[in-house]
Amino acid sequence: MIFYFAGTEIPSHRTLCADQQVPHVGMSYMGLRRRVKFAKPWTIGSHYPPEQSVYLDSGCHTLNRAGVEVTPTEIQDIADHYDEFVEQNLDRVQAYTEFDALPMGRDWIEARRQHLDPQKSIVVWHEEWGLDVLKRMADTYPYIAVGQGTCGDRDIIPVLRSLSRQIKLHGMGFSSPPLMLSADWHSVSSTTWLSAAQHGETFVWTGNEMKRYPARYKGQARKRHRTLITGAGFDANLIDNDDASENLRLSLWSWRHQIDHISQRHGKTVTTTPLPPTQENGESSAPAVAATSDTAEHEGVTEPSATRVKKLLPGIETEEFLHRYTDPDTGERRTRTEHRINAVDPGVRVCDGCFLANKCPEYQPGESCAYEMPVRVRTKEQYIALLDSMISMQAMRVFSMRMSEEVEGGYADPNLSQEMDRLAKFVKLKSDIEEAGFTFSMKMQSKDNAEVGLISRLFGPKSDGPPALSPAGTVSAQDALGQMGIMDAEIVEEPAPRE
Repeated sequence: MIFYFAGTEIPSHRTLCADQQVPHVGMSYMGLRRRVKFAKPWTIGSHYPPEQSVYLDSGCHTLNRAGVEVTPTEIQDIADHYDEFVEQNLDRVQAYTEFDALPMGRDWIEARRQHLDPQKSIVVWHEEWGLDVLKRMADTYPYIAVGQGTCGDRDIIPVLRSLSRQIKLHGMGFSSPPLMLSADWHSVSSTTWLSAAQHGETFVWTGNEMKRYPARYKGQARKRHRTLITGAGFDANLIDNDDASENLRLSLWSWRHQIDHISQRHGKTVTTTPLPPTQENGESSAPAVAATSDTAEHEGVTEPSATRVKKLLPGIETEEFLHRYTDPDTGERRTRTEHRINAVDPGVRVCDGCFLANKCPEYQPGESCAYEMPVRVRTKEQYIALLDSMISMQAMRVFSMRMSEEVEGGYADPNLSQEMDRLAKFVKLKSDIEEAGFTFSMKMQSKDNAEVGLISRLFGPKSDGPPALSPAGTVSAQDALGQMGIMDAEIVEEPAPRE
């Protein structure tokens, strides 16, 4: 998937992308039109390095918004100039979108498509046209653009996933990684990476996903990921001070890792280019193949593949144990062998794919991780030992963050408060486990006309034999419980009623 970092019609953004060697960038014609009067020809080749591929967006979304007052004559003049701009820069753009001005009507847009370049043009589908129009467009045009707002409807995702197998799809204004994974997009363009400078957002790639924090959480987020940001080669102090260039560099770095991750999830395919027949690779003129009998057996025939043996996922193992139970039919005690699942170290992490590869002291190319985590929690003592370890680690984190808070001037860090609350929860959890006890309470009542039951058998008012328990006052409550078979219990006595 090609990701075009759009918004490079602004010189500072264009320079930043060139310095960071971003291979694919995008620009908006309407955005450029607001900055340039076109008194002299403006060429893409003179403003972008030759190794960058450039995607040209018409920018008609600015004309399609509600409340925009532009006359049809003005739109026609802008569209004519856009056609001239595309023609002047066609050899330098990788792809460009049609001028899809909705105020002019769908017939006007479709009539202009006969002049589009068949190799580099992208036609745009709008949601209000319906899915039937999208399917008909896919039968005619090889490259179709769809906006992110349109893909919010779940009904369209299966259609897009199907169309992506036969045509090229372009996502306009995409900022959602799950949406980029929803179909096999050929390309995507977005200006969301610029929110780091325009709206104070913070984008951080954490090794397996990209975190996006709005401006109101930027202080908390930047402190949380300060070590990661510094380790990636960025100046954390400049980012804390809202330096636009450094924040955009971090945003670019995070988005590029995110796109690489999405491309790996999609899978990489190899497209071979057919070679013309030559003396070396041409087919030899062999004689005709003689027909063979349908009933004849052929030696060396490929056997059908055997059914693959199922196996457990890495990180999971099972063990047998003896389960004792009571047969519901006979009431007899029986046993049976069952299995229970355990989590173990999967051992599949490789050094080359680990996000700590640049810092790990045990890193070796092509090797698996040298570390293991033999954690086993079965008994109460092991559970308490695990809590002790977690409490110790959390306490060290709290004290370390407390020192950082003091070094930075004593300003209250909300991240520290969260970690202190988490430490308090661990301590309370351990205290509750250690103080856990068992309380047994039983309350029984019998009516005068009731049959001889448990109460009569225990205390003997209406039984034929002596009571199972001696009358109150002649034997202690503890002895009475012992006669009932209860060996360990806490006795709670009700206070005497007031007269």
